[in-house]
Amino acid sequence: MKRSTKILLGLYGFVIVCYLLFMWIRPLADAYVSVVFRPLSQLWMRFSDLFPFSLGEWYVVVFLIAIVLGLLVSLALLFVKKIRLRGLKVYGKSVAWLVLITLWLLNFHWFALYRATPTLDKYLTVSERTDETMVRLLEEIAAEVQELETQIRRDENGHFVYSTDYEADIPKAMEALSEEFSELSGYYPNVKRIHFSFFMSQTGTLGMYLPMFEEANLNDHLVDAQCAYCMCHELTHTRGIIQENEANFYGMMAAIRSENPDIRYSGYLGIMEYLQPEMDGISSAYKERVDAVAAVMRKTIGNDIYRYHEETYWKEHEDEVIIPTEVVNEVQNTVYDTTLVMQGVEDGSKSYDRVVGALLDYFAEHGTLLSSKE
Repeated sequence: MKRSTKILLGLYGFVIVCYLLFMWIRPLADAYVSVVFRPLSQLWMRFSDLFPFSLGEWYVVVFLIAIVLGLLVSLALLFVKKIRLRGLKVYGKSVAWLVLITLWLLNFHWFALYRATPTLDKYLTVSERTDETMVRLLEEIAAEVQELETQIRRDENGHFVYSTDYEADIPKAMEALSEEFSELSGYYPNVKRIHFSFFMSQTGTLGMYLPMFEEANLNDHLVDAQCAYCMCHELTHTRGIIQENEANFYGMMAAIRSENPDIRYSGYLGIMEYLQPEMDGISSAYKERVDAVAAVMRKTIGNDIYRYHEETYWKEHEDEVIIPTEVVNEVQNTVYDTTLVMQGVEDGSKSYDRVVGALLDYFAEHGTLLSSKE
């Protein structure tokens, strides 16, 4: 066996062993995230930030092209006897190295993070999560949103549009929250817009963390109201906080505490997308108070909630459809949900919804979602 082959197999073995150790020994995963991942990620993100486009997106594109072209070339070589064996060996080894690099990046920049202790375990105490707490939380949000209405701008259709340089203020919002949640401290890269954003829309994806280069990415086709909160959510992942309910919580908290009213509005919109379905389950004893909150929301956030694209979006992009959107969305949901379960997230994509419990626990303990300094 050649030395290069031994090295290749040894590296595969190392990645597999590390994956299993992280899965079986949580303190090891915790140590890796705090001692290795977070310090090194600062350097890695500064490198990827030198490029204005998403390196991770194009890494995936190149990976897929290399696999497909390689298979086609391999099939062609079957008919060329003189270089058949040699060519197939070169292709096989090239693919093996490419897959190894990909697995290495995924394991140490993504999979390992799922095995660490959730950071919210350190900060939150599980509360009774009563209807009274939920109603008081909703009333605080309604009051804040009502005040924000005088500070934000809307278009002729009544939809929110940005009137500030909100992207410059996103890192400031994240850094401010790190004073309370120390894991959020550190360097924040630029959030990059995805080139193939229509495909993201087909999958129902608003943003994504691409672990290969530790990049926060955003669907470039979103309406304004969704962007700021989604950016905060994805930037949370770059801190090694990979659980979706935690990224939701930190992203929302950073957004609603920002000094920028546009970012605050987007944050409250994100919160209400999760809390609004819960309003139907509140006891009838609180009907009058809940109805008052609902009335405020209809006049404010009701213009933007559950709205991710312009009304004419799908019609305007119908010529870009290669695979039916329903098929793309179903496949993506299945693959993503399966990936989460494999990484120890038992409830899969439903884990996003656990942010409701986190918000209630924080509110029950502090009496507000806003900074204690206010």
